[in-house]
Parts: sequence; C-alpha cells; structure tokens
Amino acid sequence: MSIEVDKEELSHVENASGSGSSGEVLYTAEEEKRVRRKTDFVLLPMFCAIFALGFLDKTALTYASVMGIRSAAKLTISQYAWLGSIYYFGYLAGGYPMAIGHQKLPAAKFTSATIILWGCTTMVTAACKTYAQLMGSTRVGIWGSFSTWGGILGAGVAYGLSSREVEAKWGKSGTVMAMAAWKAIFIFLGGLTVLIGLIFVALVPDSIDGAFFLTAREKEVAKLRTLENKQNISETNWKWYQVSEAVLDPAVWLLCAAIVLSYIPSGGITNFYAIIVLGMGFTVQETLLLSMANAWLSIGLIVTMWMADKIKCRSLAGIPLTVVSIIGGVMVWALPRDQKIARLAGFYLSLAFAIPTFVAMTFLASNIAGRTKKTFVTGMILVFNCTGNLIGPQTFRDKDAPVYAPALLTFVICNSINLGILVALFFYYRWENIKRDRLYGKPAPDEDHFVDLTDRENKSFRYVL
Repeated sequence: MSIEVDKEELSHVENASGSGSSGEVLYTAEEEKRVRRKTDFVLLPMFCAIFALGFLDKTALTYASVMGIRSAAKLTISQYAWLGSIYYFGYLAGGYPMAIGHQKLPAAKFTSATIILWGCTTMVTAACKTYAQLMGSTRVGIWGSFSTWGGILGAGVAYGLSSREVEAKWGKSGTVMAMAAWKAIFIFLGGLTVLIGLIFVALVPDSIDGAFFLTAREKEVAKLRTLENKQNISETNWKWYQVSEAVLDPAVWLLCAAIVLSYIPSGGITNFYAIIVLGMGFTVQETLLLSMANAWLSIGLIVTMWMADKIKCRSLAGIPLTVVSIIGGVMVWALPRDQKIARLAGFYLSLAFAIPTFVAMTFLASNIAGRTKKTFVTGMILVFNCTGNLIGPQTFRDKDAPVYAPALLTFVICNSINLGILVALFFYYRWENIKRDRLYGKPAPDEDHFVDLTDRENKSFRYVL
C-alpha cells in the first residue's frame, strides 16, 4: 500500500517531501507505521506520565483532606472548598499568555519549564501551616486514562503514609515520621513531577526537525503525515480574522460548554472525593484504599475511544458512559445513607462525567484548523476548564455535610446537559459535512497543505463525527 498525490498537489509539497514527479509515492504505509511507532514509543509514555501526575498533584489535596490537613490548618469546609478553587484564578490569568507562549516559544522547553515550576509549587505546599498560607500556594484514550491509573499510585502512597503515621502514633512502629503524612504526599508527588519535567526537556523535541529518534527520511514522512488533518504546523503569525471565526463558530461554543459542564463535577469530586467517601461511613485508611477503584474509568475511557474508532463517531461513542454517570449520581443523591455500599457503587459510576471532556478535547485536535484559531480555542477551553473547576468546589457547603445533596444534584444536571451537547455536536458536524459535499463535492486532495487555512476556509476539510 502507498499514498499518492497528483501533479498539482505535489507541487505544493515538493520541498517538504523531496518528490517532484506526477503520481510519485510520497511515503509507504510501512514507513508511516514505523514513524508512528517510534514517535509513540518516545512521546506517549511522557504524555501518560505528565497526565497522571497532573491529576495526582491536584488530588493530593483530597488525600490530604482525610490525612490531617484540615485539622492542622483549622480549615472549615468553606475554606477547604476555596483551596480547591483558588489556583484556577491563576489558570485564568495565565491561560492566554500560556497559549501565546506555546506558539511563540520552543514548545518542549516551555512545557518542561511549566511542569518543573508546578512540581516545585506542589512541594512548597507541605510548608504551609495556615489557611492564608495555603491560599497562596485508543492512543488518546490510553493517554487520557492515565489520569485514573495515576490515582492508584497516589492512593497507594497516601494509604502507606497514613498507615505508617497511625502505627507510629500508637507505638506499633519503632520510628516516628519526620513530618506529617499529608506533608509527605505533597513532597513526594511534587518531586516526581519535577523529575518528569527534567526528563521531558531531554526527550521531547520542540518540532519534528528536532526529533532525535527519527532519521531524516522519517522526519519527512512525519511532516507529510500532518497533511491528513489538513493543518499547517509551521505557522507562527497571529491572525486576528481566525480569532473572529473562532468566536462566531457555534461548534466552538458547544465544545466550551461541554468542558465547563464536565469540570464543574470534576472540580468538586477531585477535591472532595475522599471527604464524600469518608462521609459514607468508611475509615480514613479504607477511604484512601477505595480511592484506587476509580481506575475503572481508565478502562471505560479506552473502550469508549476504541468504540469511537470502530464506529467512526466520537460524539455518539461518548453517550453510554455519560448515561452511566447520570445514573450513578442519582444513586448517590437519592439512596438512603445506611446503604453505603450501594451509594459507593453509584459514586464510582458517577465518575464517568469525565468522558465528554475527552471527546471535546479530541475534537479540538481534529475539527479545529488554522494555527491561530486552534491556539485561541485552546485558550478558550482553558478558561472554561478553570471556570468549571472554580464553581465545582463551591457547590459543597458546611450545612450540607456529610451527604452534600445539592452538589450531587448539580453534577447530575451538568451531566444531563452534556448528554444533549454530545448529540448536538454529532448532528452539527454531520450537517456541515453534508452541506460541504453538496456545495463542493467529495473532498479532493488538498492544494494548499502548507497554507494556514481554518476548517471554515478549507473546502476539502471534513469534520470528524
């Protein structure tokens, strides 16, 4: 099998491919597989590790919530909720500067610096003693699934540290821990993040040309593979008309709505996960161990994205687990408190609220074209991500403890709306593709592979459903 282009198309890519005659093979299927395999071998483990640690660093607070941080810093539920919300103000302030930085600066080095700084911030949290101090401080599926695989590591470490502290307290161990267990979890996870940041800058290239693991020929093939999604990877100029197009694009707003409605539950559950389970009647150590069970979502996410590939429809593939999440949320909210096992099972099912997030993120990669438009929409999604994470913890109030029924009802409503958004995205993209086929005919080989066109401008562009 090989991939061919006609003479007119070849003239536009001849500098990148080194080819120059009509119908000449640009690269074979075997070359494509080799490039993808080598790239995945180096990059995918890094992205998985970063995604897992990004999740773990945020959930360190929920582990700490049942390991002593609330009593040590004399925190009320309201103050604890603000600890979960406050750093997203920094996200909001830095969202667009970060997006522009990724376009203007060497991508890998810039990303590595942010990873290392975040790890340092996580470690410094262990030095905080008061509320005021704390306030200052298929491949896509596999990659995304590491947020919950990482939860197994975090819960295991938290359980070990907590058990060790209890043994020392009751004289069952000959040695005493040098610091509180909740402080140790921050230092351990923050240090691990710094280490990954250093490895990242050593292994991840700023561009295809800097990929040390590819030969010169494989770099050419890697560049040509970007033609598949009809997006230019070399453009660095900021184009305001693409910003206007993004703001007026209804699909962009649907994606943003899906993100904020996913992250309202995420912001609440990420910070109150352990407190909710503890409130069901489990001990601290049981609560930490039970935190591992959320790894079922990793398998669910991988199956969802595999199904999306099989049926060629990501939006509809995300619906089953979204329905499961709604059912789970209703179980936790409606079942009597004495049925703690059934409520716990419902709580685990409710965690599938994350599925629309991953569906929306895959659409950002595949259905938004134009370098400036994609960068701007990435910034928009970051803002809506932060907004949801700001709102989520605030749905938990002291007077609602330990059931937190209003928060759980809010999460069910958010998931129900997201269900409608997934259906709306399917019909909108399908309608756009049918309209383009009617106006321009079936997509032909693109004449302007290396011209920075948006998805609206490019008549050959077709949306992934």
